[in-house]
Amino acid sequence: MKDPVFSYEFFPPRTPLGERRFWRTIGRLEAQEAAFFSITYGALGTAQPQSVTAVENAARECDTPIAAHLTFEGSTKEEINAVARSYRDAGVDRIVALRGDAREDAAQARTRGDCYKDVPDFINGLLEIHPFDISVACYPDVHPKAKSVDADLQALKEKIDAGANRAISQFFFDVDEYERFRDRAAVIGIHVPIVAGVLPIRDIDSVVSFSAKCGAKVPDSLIKAFSKGAQDHDTMAKLSQDQLDSFIDQLIERDCRHFHIYTLNQMVNIKRCRPRQLLDVSVSRGLSA
Repeated sequence: MKDPVFSYEFFPPRTPLGERRFWRTIGRLEAQEAAFFSITYGALGTAQPQSVTAVENAARECDTPIAAHLTFEGSTKEEINAVARSYRDAGVDRIVALRGDAREDAAQARTRGDCYKDVPDFINGLLEIHPFDISVACYPDVHPKAKSVDADLQALKEKIDAGANRAISQFFFDVDEYERFRDRAAVIGIHVPIVAGVLPIRDIDSVVSFSAKCGAKVPDSLIKAFSKGAQDHDTMAKLSQDQLDSFIDQLIERDCRHFHIYTLNQMVNIKRCRPRQLLDVSVSRGLSA
């Protein structure tokens, strides 16, 4: 089996302190040969300028390829296409294409012009602008709004058929569930990498809160283990690192090779990573192998 491939997700900083942490973490993780760094998108409104600026600055400053998240909910085609063109012009060749969270102004967008109806439609539009490398989302624990497991998988297949290069999973904690999901995807003809989304556990209460919003399941055993160490920083740090290492090792044992780490703009130490100069150049870019 080939060496595992890692990508890392960041969100755009909004404060001077956040800006320093963002660049410090990116700088440290550039010592690893990441496939790409992805940067989330604030959609139209007050968060959009920070998102676009962070992506364009990172594309200019980083040797690691940058993937820009884009969400179309609440935007017209022309509005979101303009952002995609600006990323293309800045040298960004990778997009994480998403619907985005439900927005109160989604209906209002339709009064301003044509809107994308779903992610496959969005992918088609992006590929008309530029031959972007496109990632999409998938849900081992099933999307909370999906009608069924089969409907959720069919929605993923439609995104892949539209031209997506890989599916990045929502974070999860059940290795068996990931393997079942990957196997079911293969049965219906999904043969792109199913990238395992990994959320390092630093604050178990926050993880439980995140999970409730996105439909991910947190095992009671993890909640109990992390709750016991919550008052001791050193114990928590060791527990977090041990859980992360063990989780990745278990996935590798199930023939998972591609990992997307939700950093929350904090440094993540992964024992499976090696310094850039020690890696064979054949695995230095991309998730397509």
